[in-house]
Amino acid sequence: MNEYDEGRIWFKKKAGLITVGLTEKALEEIGSVQAVQLPVEGDEISQDDVVCEIEGSKQNFELISPLDGSVVAVNEVLSEDFESLQGDPLDEGWILKLKILKEDEEEDSDDEE
Repeated sequence: MNEYDEGRIWFKKKAGLITVGLTEKALEEIGSVQAVQLPVEGDEISQDDVVCEIEGSKQNFELISPLDGSVVAVNEVLSEDFESLQGDPLDEGWILKLKILKEDEEEDSDDEE
């Protein structure tokens, strides 16, 4: 099951990994995708970091990480071919996969408050 962040970013958690992509709503706002700057595998990112930039005909978009994690995969196809991003954003158009970091720590800190 996909979760959504402000209706523009979707993410799916499974077995300690999170797959992240854009929704159709975000792509409508961006317009025709002209360039995608993907993160690098192995990068560690924090929640609210910009992890991907997308240049569009209507506006540019910064994808913000929904969680702390380490980039374990990027959809390299998107660096040259934007068709899957625009044609199938909820499946073939995924952007990156993160190994979730600090999941247990976040749960512990919630208990302490």
